[in-house]
Amino acid sequence: MKKIKYIFIIFVFFALYGQKAQAQKNITGKIFAIDGKGNKSPLGFASVVWENTYTGASADENGNFVIKKLGDENANLIASFIGFTSDTLEITAQAEEVEFVLYEISQLLSEANVIAHQKGSYISKLSPIMTEVITQKGLSKLACCNLAESFENSASVSVGYSDAVSGARQIRMLGLAGTYVQMLDENIPALRGIASTYGLSFTPGQWLESIQVSKGTASVLNGYEAITGQINVEHRKPDSSEPLFVNLYGDNDLRFEANITSALKLNEKLSTIIFTHGSTDAKAHDYNSDGFVDSPQKKQINAGNRWLYSADKVIIHFGYRFLTESRESGQIHADMPNAYVSNIRNRHFNTYAKIGIPFNESGSRSLALIASYAYHRQNSFFGKKTYDARQNSLLSNILWQSAFDSAEKHRYTAGITFSHDNYNELFTDSKFANSWIGDRVENVSGAFVQYTLKPNEKFDLLAGLRIDRNSIYGETFITPRMHLRYNFAANSTVRASAGRGFYSPHIISSNIGILATGRKIVTDENIKMEKAWTLGASFTQNFKVGENQNGYVSFDYFHTDFQDQAVVDVEESDEYIHIGNLNGKSYSDSYQTDFSIDPVERFNVFATFRYNRTKVDMSRGLVEKPLVDRFKALVNLSYSTKFEKWRFDFTAQLNGGSRLPFYAAQAWNMTHSKSYMLFFAQITKKYKSMDIYLGCENIGNYMQKQAIINAENPLDDDKFDASVIYAPLMGRKIYLGIRFRLQGAE
Repeated sequence: MKKIKYIFIIFVFFALYGQKAQAQKNITGKIFAIDGKGNKSPLGFASVVWENTYTGASADENGNFVIKKLGDENANLIASFIGFTSDTLEITAQAEEVEFVLYEISQLLSEANVIAHQKGSYISKLSPIMTEVITQKGLSKLACCNLAESFENSASVSVGYSDAVSGARQIRMLGLAGTYVQMLDENIPALRGIASTYGLSFTPGQWLESIQVSKGTASVLNGYEAITGQINVEHRKPDSSEPLFVNLYGDNDLRFEANITSALKLNEKLSTIIFTHGSTDAKAHDYNSDGFVDSPQKKQINAGNRWLYSADKVIIHFGYRFLTESRESGQIHADMPNAYVSNIRNRHFNTYAKIGIPFNESGSRSLALIASYAYHRQNSFFGKKTYDARQNSLLSNILWQSAFDSAEKHRYTAGITFSHDNYNELFTDSKFANSWIGDRVENVSGAFVQYTLKPNEKFDLLAGLRIDRNSIYGETFITPRMHLRYNFAANSTVRASAGRGFYSPHIISSNIGILATGRKIVTDENIKMEKAWTLGASFTQNFKVGENQNGYVSFDYFHTDFQDQAVVDVEESDEYIHIGNLNGKSYSDSYQTDFSIDPVERFNVFATFRYNRTKVDMSRGLVEKPLVDRFKALVNLSYSTKFEKWRFDFTAQLNGGSRLPFYAAQAWNMTHSKSYMLFFAQITKKYKSMDIYLGCENIGNYMQKQAIINAENPLDDDKFDASVIYAPLMGRKIYLGIRFRLQGAE
C-alpha cells in the first residue's frame, strides 16, 4: 500500500504544480514534388497533419502552409498527396520552418530513395510511453499473413499456439497472457471478449501500415483494460494509399492467400479505401505422426471499407468490416469410427465512426466523438465438448481537449465513456453430462481526465485518472496512471510509468486451450474482476555511426503485481481443470534490451533479448507459471542494394524453455522444455510496380515432436491433453509472393 500512496502523491504533485508556459510559434513550411525526370517543383494543395491527431492543414497552390505547433510535446508532422510518397519529419521544440519533399510513387528510383530511409522498427523518441513502432518495411521482412505473424522480429511480444487442435494464436507480453494486452484498431478498442480468441488472425498483415506496441499501462483515454501493454494497428489510409494494391501468396503447405486494396480520392475532401482478403489452407498435415492434424484446415473471407472526410471544421473517419472463417481439425483420419473431430466457425462484423471538430486554428482545442459496434458469433466443438458463443458490443467515447494556458504547455483531455457488452455462451461436455451457461450483460460507464505537462523539449509528464462503474461486479473502479519522459542529454532518454489496470475475465474464450483436453472443467461461482498494478522504467541511448546512420540501445524493466486474478489451475487434479480466484501471490518481472545499428549504408543489424520471471500461487504453492518461456533472443540482419532493387532479410531466434505442467513432465520425462532456435530468411526483388519475394520460415525444420498426451484414445481417456504447446507444430515453410502496385495519375 505504501507503493500505491507514493505513486498517488507524485501524480497529484505534478498535476497541480506544472511549470508556467511560454508563447508558442507556428510552423511554416513548403512542400515540393520530385517528378519522374527528377525535376523539383512546388506541390500545391498537399496535406500536412500531426501524427495521431485530427490537427492538419492544406498547402496553397504554391505548396506553402502554416500550422500551429503542438504545445505539449515534440511531434511527427506528415505530408501527403495522392500519387506521391508520404514524408514524415520530427518537429523539435525549436523548429520554425520545415520543408517536405514528396516523390512520385510510380518512379522506381524515387520510391527506392524514400523507402531506404525507413527502419523496420524503432523506439519512439517522442512518446512518454515506452513504444516500439513496427513500420510497413518491418512488416514486409517476412510474409506476415496476419497480425499474429507480425511479431517474429520483436521480443516485446511472443506469439504461440493455445493448443494443438484449434489453431488459436495467443500473444504474451511482459510474461503474461495476451488477455492483459489491450488491442486497438486505429485507437479504437477492438478484438474484445469472445472475438479475441481467434482475433489475431482476423487482421491481414498486408492491410496494415504500422503497428505500435507500448509496454505497461497505457493512456486512460481508451479504458482500464491495458495491464501489461497496448497494441495499436494502423491500416493503409484512404488518402495516401495506392489506387490498387494486390498481394498474392502461396507456400509448400498449400496455404494460399490473396489481398486486394483500392484507395480512391473522390474529391479534395472525401476519400475511401476498400480491403478484401481470401485465404485457404487446402491440405491437412501430420508432420509429427501423432495422428492429429498439425494445423487446422482454414478458409477465410474478409472484407472492409474505410472512409475519410477532411474539411476545415470537421474530420470524419468511418468504416465497416465483415468476416467469415471455418476451421477443421482433429484426427487426420476423420472418417474412421469414433474419430476426434473439431470444427470451428467464426462470423464477425464491426463498424465505427470518429468525428473530430477543431475549435481553433491549431486544433489544440477540439471535440472528438468515437463510436463502434461489433458482432461476433462462434460455433465450435472439440470432440465431446461444444462451445457456442455470441457477442454484441457497443463502445462510445466523447473527448474534449484543451489547454490551461496560452502557450499550451499544460494541456488536458477529459471525457466520458460507455460500453455495452451482451454475451451469450453455452458450454456442454457430453462425456461428463456437464454444461455451463455464461449469458450476461456488462455495462460500464466512466469518466476520465488526462493532464499533459511539457515545460520544455526535454520533459514530458502524462498523468491520467479514470473512474468506472461496472454493472456485473457492482463496483466503482479507480484507475490512476502516470508516464514521464526525460531527455537528460541530447540523445539519452529515461522513461518511467506506473498504473493500475482491470480485466473482466472470460472463462472459456480466454482459455480456449482447455477445451482440447479430456478433463472436466470446474469453475468457482463468483469469479472476481482481475486487478493489477504495473510499474516500469526504461533507458534509451541514441547514437550515430558514420554519416546519417542512426543507432540506439535500450533497456527496460516492468513489474506486474496482481491483487485479483482468475487462475487456471491445470495441476490441481488429474480429473479436472479448476478455474478460480487468486489465493496468494501472482506477479511477473520482465527485462529487455534492444540494439540497432547500421554499420554500413543500407545494412541494419537489430538484436534483442528478453527475460521473464512469472510466478503464481496455485494448488501446488507459489510456482513458476507453466508454458511461459523464460527468455527470447533474436538477431535480424537486413541489407538492400542501391535503390532497393534487391533486399535480403535474415532472422535468428533463440527461444528459452518453459516449465511443463507436472502431468506433461511425467508423460514426457522432462520438467522443462528445451530451448530451441528458429531461422527465417527472405529475398525481395523490386520492379517498377511489383515486388517478388521468396522466403523460408523455420529453416531448421524444428517442431515439437510430442504435442498431444494420450493421442491414441482422445474421446475416452481423461488424460488426453492437446494444450501443452511450447514450440512450433509445423516444420519448414517455403513461400513465394507477389506485391503489385498500380499508381494513379494526377
